[in-house]
Formats: sequence, C-alpha cells, structure tokens
Amino acid sequence: MSIDQNKALLVSYNNEVIEKGNMDFFRQIAAPDFLNHSAPKGMPASIDGIIYFFTDILHAAFTDIQVEVLDMIAENDKVATRKIITGTHTGALFGIAPTGKKITIKVIDVFTVSGGKLKEHWGENNFAAVAELLKA
Repeated sequence: MSIDQNKALLVSYNNEVIEKGNMDFFRQIAAPDFLNHSAPKGMPASIDGIIYFFTDILHAAFTDIQVEVLDMIAENDKVATRKIITGTHTGALFGIAPTGKKITIKVIDVFTVSGGKLKEHWGENNFAAVAELLKA
C-alpha cells in the first residue's frame, strides 16, 4: 500500500473506531496478530484489548465523542497521528459517577500498517489525568 493509502486507513480508524465505536470495522482493518505495545498492565495487547477499551471504557463513559487529528505523518509502513478526543462524561468511569463534564484526551499514536491492515500500535495519552480531573 502507498503512504496515502496508509494515511487513509488511519483516518477511517479515527472516524469509525474511535468516534463511532464500530468494532466490526476494527476487526476488518486489524491484522489477526495485531499487537498493542501500549496496552495497560492486565489488558490484552491484542484486538480484544482495543475493543474492550473503546467499548467498555471510552464509549461506556463518554458520549459525543469526536476526534480531531492535529498532525499526521507517514513514512514507509508507519503512520503517526497527534490528535485530541473530546466527549461528555455521561456514564460511569472507573467508579466515577457521570459528571456531565466535557473532556479532552490528548493522544499520540503510531501504527504499523502491513498488507492494508493495522499490525502494531504504540501510543501515549493523558487518559489517566482526565480520569483524575473527573474525580475533582
């Protein structure tokens, strides 16, 4: 795949998976041996871990989820994005009752794309800090 095709795949990932919570789409675009190098301790580093995070944590706790990609850089088989994810805290999160607060999660992701599929992921975000702010 070309660099432009790899970037288009990541645009679709952000729109379909993160914003819409479309895990069937994620299953289609992830390699069977997908590896999340940034999986938190105790969470599977596989497709199942990503699905659990987006379904049972992010989309269970937040509505109106939007992704704004601030930067996207691609080279060879890697695509990196710097983005913000926004939403409204309308469901429980780690025992924190809904607050109705608007949140912003800052994210930097790097994906390896192989054969048109997401193969590997590395990421950094401030999700833990956002959860702490909701406690206040």
